[in-house]
Amino acid sequence: MCSRFTLKLGDAINLSKRLGIPLGQMADGRDRYNIAPATPVTALRRAPNAGGLDLTEATTLRWGLIPHWAREGSAPSAPLINARAETVAQKPSFRTAWRDRQRCVLPCSGFYEWEKQGRERLPWLFARADRGPLAFAGLWDRWTDPIDGTVIESCTVLTTVPNRLLNRIHDRMPVLLDETSAATWLDAQLDDNAAATLLRPFDADRMSATALDPYVNSPARDDPACLTPRGQSPGAQFDLGL
Repeated sequence: MCSRFTLKLGDAINLSKRLGIPLGQMADGRDRYNIAPATPVTALRRAPNAGGLDLTEATTLRWGLIPHWAREGSAPSAPLINARAETVAQKPSFRTAWRDRQRCVLPCSGFYEWEKQGRERLPWLFARADRGPLAFAGLWDRWTDPIDGTVIESCTVLTTVPNRLLNRIHDRMPVLLDETSAATWLDAQLDDNAAATLLRPFDADRMSATALDPYVNSPARDDPACLTPRGQSPGAQFDLGL
């Protein structure tokens, strides 16, 4: 699964430029070190309600998809932060967004996963080996509160089986995209079968894994010390260019 990640502002800018999408709106215009579910995230997508025009945009979505059909009062309490690639087209919570090609990408610099050793949860950071930007493949939906008309646009991150770098840590990993595959994912003409071919593990040879200090375990922490390599003093952050 994918439950937390990091995003440096430069990676978001670089990815948006390569996709030709102006980064006019971000969830937070600064480096982020520990982005958690149920918080605003920066997303790139095909613009809805574009009057038939093929337009893209940067926007802010709530991480944790609320299906458009959810009932008032129950929707925001159970955020769906991940969707399995194998069943996304069939699950009631996601199948409409999949059918309607409500695809998005969430820029990221790296994501965290935890290794269990007894009672300990030991964090790892997974990133691109060349320090280039990554993106999660996602879906988004729009929910309207039937009582007061409040609109919430939210998203989920697709997951797949792990590559050999992650398989000893977890049995799932997020679907990761580079600049080329991100552009393909956002292509309005991409049909379901072609989109499904992108829902595969990212090449392990293009990734790095770094053991981190448990400081990052708390989702309340969002500062450079989250990137402290295991066994080093806080502040000796791993070089992600931050």
